Amino acid sequence: MQTKIELFSQLLRELEADIGTRDLSDLVFVALIESIKSLDVKDSKKFSAEFSKLVDIVTHTEPKFGILNYYLTNLHWEFEQNICTKDVDDKKWKRMAINKINAILKSMRKHKKKLFHHAEKINVEGKTILIHDHSHTVQDALRYYRGQGKHFRVVIAEQDYEKTHDNIECLHAARIPFQVVPAYMISHVMESIDMVFFGALTLKDTMHFVMSPGTHGVITEFHAEKVPIYAFFDTCKFSLWKSKKRGEIFIHKHTRSHYAKPIEYERIKYSHDRVPINLFKKIVTDKGVFSPAELEKLYKKTFDEYEKIRKKH
Repeated sequence: MQTKIELFSQLLRELEADIGTRDLSDLVFVALIESIKSLDVKDSKKFSAEFSKLVDIVTHTEPKFGILNYYLTNLHWEFEQNICTKDVDDKKWKRMAINKINAILKSMRKHKKKLFHHAEKINVEGKTILIHDHSHTVQDALRYYRGQGKHFRVVIAEQDYEKTHDNIECLHAARIPFQVVPAYMISHVMESIDMVFFGALTLKDTMHFVMSPGTHGVITEFHAEKVPIYAFFDTCKFSLWKSKKRGEIFIHKHTRSHYAKPIEYERIKYSHDRVPINLFKKIVTDKGVFSPAELEKLYKKTFDEYEKIRKKH
């Protein structure tokens, strides 16, 4: 089982780095639908047993993906209550399972629309906005603002080659004016930046966002200069469990050699950063725009409600 978790963790990390958390979730559930369609299992209880194994793997990945944990756990409960406890034929239980997954995909897309509706409360007219990670939620928000006729410009803090070019392609296609500045040189453009936008993988019970590597330094720098920092975040990404110390961060160590000298050294790379929510001015979500203190209250309320449901099962 551990080998499967490690392999699946690596796959999810690579996909999340490439396409973002929300699109990763969408991909997982679309793939799940196709798998159920082709699954050669006649007994719904046998299906439930196999699905339980999948849920166990996904809920133990490094890092944990809050949105996948939330929806897959709820889906498992739905299957147990409404499909696997009843005597239904092969075609019927498959159809019921696929309908429930499609309902999740529909719900996820509704959350996206609600988030953009609340994003209208953030005034971007005439502003210069800095972005760093390649959050698709942030990209979509910028496209939404552009579609609403807002006028603004973007500064991309250059980092990873592929992520930076993903941002460039997005802004170019949306006809949003932009410039690119190396992340280690943003101090030179600090005075021209009006606001900073970020996305996040999840929010932990410690009130830390798990974010793309490198974000902590950028956010700390702008916070020190009192430039307002905004997160765009779907509340389904809450990590509704007690977190372990650094359990959400994957550490990769390997030995490298100096390019010209006979020197070997250990290189350590971290999959994500942890950033405290109190560094943010506001967090734009599918349920509204919150201050850090307000979001903490919402998290605790959601955590308690989810804990009650979990105990029932």
